[in-house]
Amino acid sequence: MINQQPLVTIITNTKNRANLISRCIESIQKQTYQNYEHIIADGGSDNTKDVVFAYNDSHIKYISVPVGGPVAQTREAFRISRGEFITFLDDDDEYLPEKIEKQLELIQSLSEEYGFIYGSMTYYDNNTKEQLRIHKAETEGGKEILPMAVASPMISGTPTFMFRRKVFMSIGGTWISGIGNDMSDWALGCRALKQGWKVAALKESYLRIYVNHGAVRMSDPHFYKDNARRYVKFHNYFLTEYADVIKEQPKVGILHYESLIPYLIVVGKNREAFCVWGKLLKVRFNIRSISLYPYFRLKHLLCK
Repeated sequence: MINQQPLVTIITNTKNRANLISRCIESIQKQTYQNYEHIIADGGSDNTKDVVFAYNDSHIKYISVPVGGPVAQTREAFRISRGEFITFLDDDDEYLPEKIEKQLELIQSLSEEYGFIYGSMTYYDNNTKEQLRIHKAETEGGKEILPMAVASPMISGTPTFMFRRKVFMSIGGTWISGIGNDMSDWALGCRALKQGWKVAALKESYLRIYVNHGAVRMSDPHFYKDNARRYVKFHNYFLTEYADVIKEQPKVGILHYESLIPYLIVVGKNREAFCVWGKLLKVRFNIRSISLYPYFRLKHLLCK
């Protein structure tokens, strides 16, 4: 067991999930590690507040944040938090009982330069309870892994993140707003790495992620409106924010170029899509890259 007993803050953002949030709350109550505070930030919803207060649990702090979405919810939750370590749980998912204990064992065994950790997570069908897949956490390190982290979302999984308090404060105390996908764990992990913090991986899965429960998940594209413009902004953010990394290692930009082309075509920016296609061909000249722009251009024309 852990000798020191630091306070852990668990942040849950919610909205219109009164029928789902009990699983989240009860999985936290079952933790083998009990020195925690669970801050539930409600974006103004159904009777979620009544469900939360019915537990009469001193660990729980409920706040209402009706304006600003998940970015504002997380910011307000962090503002009132007291934990030495900050972690998260989505309102439709659940921890296994040892999740906090195992995370603390790992992060407390590391030097202070390891500013955060993440972990594996297992996906389940909410209706059938069938295990669908495991998202594995394997990559560890510091700035040397930043190119890999920018190239693809390998350092990800919001509920698996655990930050040292000073580190989460140093990267803004919430998600990165104004980048299109404001709740991006991918972008948040890259920001921490860029600042020089190291990350370690908890390779075992202590988290269950549920899909197919009838409600739109925050990681689902349908959670937001105007997705094409949002994703154009998101991938351009990476290309701009990490331009120096991509200049040194051009292949880092491949996924962002590939993603931009269809979204730019959808929003009518065909010339810009063509330019991005040119950048992609310079980095990777193969059949997939050659066909990408013509395929999506033709598809868009036929769907009009």
